[in-house]
Parts: sequence; C-alpha cells; structure tokens
Amino acid sequence: MNLAEQFAKNAKPQKWNYGDRVFAKMDGFSLVGMVIRQNDLGVLIHADLPLKIGEEIRHVMYCKPNTVKRLVVLQD
Repeated sequence: MNLAEQFAKNAKPQKWNYGDRVFAKMDGFSLVGMVIRQNDLGVLIHADLPLKIGEEIRHVMYCKPNTVKRLVVLQD
C-alpha cells in the first residue's frame, strides 16, 4: 500500500475544501468569505469584510459547520 492509498483509507471525508465561497453566521453576525480548512473545531473562514467583535477586529474565524452554507454563483 502506498501513501496515497493509506491516506484515502484513513482520511475523514470533508464537506468544505480550501477556496469554497460560503455564507456563515458567528455569534449572530452574518459573514461571507472563503473556507481555509475544516477540522474538529469547525470551519475556518477568511471573511471578505472584517468583523468587530467586542474590541477585537477579526478577519479569520471559526464557525460551526451547521451555520455554513455554500454561496450560489449567479451567471448571466
């Protein structure tokens, strides 16, 4: 068994891939951004616009997987 086969056998299936455009909610705030990665903590998203949460301005944040939805691209 080579490394690729071993990884495919043991890896968890991921719903979100790097670069997916998503809409999500975090602590009642809506955000649009790009998925960086998905792990046990949630989905790490780089927001298009920064959010000010308390006294902190954040561009990158974890969101719960059940609040993340794929953006639909509208084309003419």
